[in-house]
Amino acid sequence: MVACTMKNIHVRFTFFSLAISLLGVAIHVAAIIGGPAWCAFFGAPPQVLASAQDGTWLAPLSTAGIAILMGICALYACSALGLVPRLPLLRTMLAGIAAVCLLRALALVPFAFIHPQLINVFEVVAALTWGTAGIGFIAGYLMSKSTLAASRA
Repeated sequence: MVACTMKNIHVRFTFFSLAISLLGVAIHVAAIIGGPAWCAFFGAPPQVLASAQDGTWLAPLSTAGIAILMGICALYACSALGLVPRLPLLRTMLAGIAAVCLLRALALVPFAFIHPQLINVFEVVAALTWGTAGIGFIAGYLMSKSTLAASRA
């Protein structure tokens, strides 16, 4: 039986954040290819949905921009896991990404009070998913701290 060490837990959570980020990239690229119906399904804002329906540039550019940002998140998770070389500002970026993910998750609570009619299963699942990703990026941050300390010793 494999012992469940703290490092093992950090690695698992960091892999979760990597998987969530890559899934986000795939969903956003698929939304560009899928067109207006996919944008509507994934809850795109009204301006983006109108752009997708009209064939203007706002929808594909904003969706591609989000996919690129999620790809950057995935790269930093890979770097924390040692799958790619150490990226610049690794710990700072992991902390920042974790903060954004956790804020995205926690934003559901006030949003539910301000706009309860907009809360649906998709929003709840998205908040839980990005909250889990935030925990994974914190794990990557903690793991990179111990890796950095070990390399200096």
